[in-house]
Amino acid sequence: MPQTLETIVLSPHFDDAVFSCGAYLARHPEAVVLTVFAGVPPEGIRTPSWDQRCGFDCPQAAMRARHDENARALETLGVRGEQLPLLDQQYGGEGEGLVAVLTETLSRIGGTQVFLPLGLFHDDHVRVSNAGLLVCGLLGRVCIAYEDALYRRKLGLVRQRFAELAAAGVCAVPWRSERADIPAKACAVKAYASQLRALGLTPGEGDDARPEHYWRLLPPLSAGGRAGEGARA
Repeated sequence: MPQTLETIVLSPHFDDAVFSCGAYLARHPEAVVLTVFAGVPPEGIRTPSWDQRCGFDCPQAAMRARHDENARALETLGVRGEQLPLLDQQYGGEGEGLVAVLTETLSRIGGTQVFLPLGLFHDDHVRVSNAGLLVCGLLGRVCIAYEDALYRRKLGLVRQRFAELAAAGVCAVPWRSERADIPAKACAVKAYASQLRALGLTPGEGDDARPEHYWRLLPPLSAGGRAGEGARA
C-alpha cells in the first residue's frame, strides 16, 4: 500500500536538507526533498571561488556533479527528490519568482507539512525561509523550521533569527529534536564528496552529527483572518 505524503523538505542547495534533517529523513521515507536552487547556469558564467575550492573548473560541471551526489544521498535515506531550476546566489540568482514557483510546486506535490530552513547567514537560505513561510500560510500547510547545519554554529545567528521572526509576528514553538549520529545519515552526508573537503567536514564527526532541532512556525493572521499574509521575516 503506497505511503501517504506528509512531509516536504525545502533544501536551498543540494546538501542542506541532508546535513540538517538527514536523521529525520532516514526515519520518514515518505518525505520528498525539494531542492530550490538546483538550476545549471548557462555557458559563459565564470567559475565562482566556491566551485574552484571544490575542484571544478566550470560551474556546469559542478552542478551536474551535485545533482548526482544528491541523488545518491537521497537514495541512501530512501526518500524522493525534486528540483527547481532556479540559480543560486553564486551564479547570479536572486530568487526571482520564488514565491510563485513554490506555491505552484507545493500545490502540485501535496503534503501536509513543509520543512524549511530557519534562514541563517546565507542569502539563499533566508530567501527560502521567508518564501516558504509565506507560501505555507497561503496554502494552509503546517510549517516546520530546521536549524541550518554548519551555519547554526556561528555565534548568535540562531537567536538573531528568532528575534527577526518575532518582530514579524511569527511565533516559533519547539517541535522536536532528533538524534543525528546514526549510520544512515553519515553515509548520506558522505555522498556529497565534492564539498566535504572544502567544508572541512568529516561525515558523522562534525555538526552533521549533532542533534537536529525543529520548531513549528506560526505565521501571524492577516486583517482578513488568513494565516500567512504579510508573514515575511
